[in-house]
Amino acid sequence: MTAVSREQISAAFFALVSGAAGLTATSRRFVHWDQVNETQMPFLTMLKSGEVRGRQAEGLPTLTINAHVFIYMSAGMDPEDVPDSAMNAMLDAVDAAVAPAGADAIAGNKQTLGGLVSHCYPLGPVFIDTGDIDGKAVAAIPFQILVP
Repeated sequence: MTAVSREQISAAFFALVSGAAGLTATSRRFVHWDQVNETQMPFLTMLKSGEVRGRQAEGLPTLTINAHVFIYMSAGMDPEDVPDSAMNAMLDAVDAAVAPAGADAIAGNKQTLGGLVSHCYPLGPVFIDTGDIDGKAVAAIPFQILVP
């Protein structure tokens, strides 16, 4: 792999996750849920949450980029609705958007952002508030992106 910039990786990652089915609006710049109106939902935004430098077994340097993808939805206040169903559908859509396809599926079944990174995958606990109490739903999905 040739050296790639963090900007190339960020742009490719956002393009991938923002392709999730069912989204009304997206922003690569982090937007707090208070700043999103109901006509924009479901809304997806992302936040780079840190980096970790390490070494491979061969002694080569590696970089792990940590990011969070946020999904905001309006759950409404109708007691007959089940907000968890709508959130489950959006989480499934994000999973489908980041699933390996094409060459990534054939060569090791791993998401490489078009060959820019060695792996890109959701990892860790997902925070989910389905909006049952106040009608505002949010999910925060952590991702790790491994750069050789």
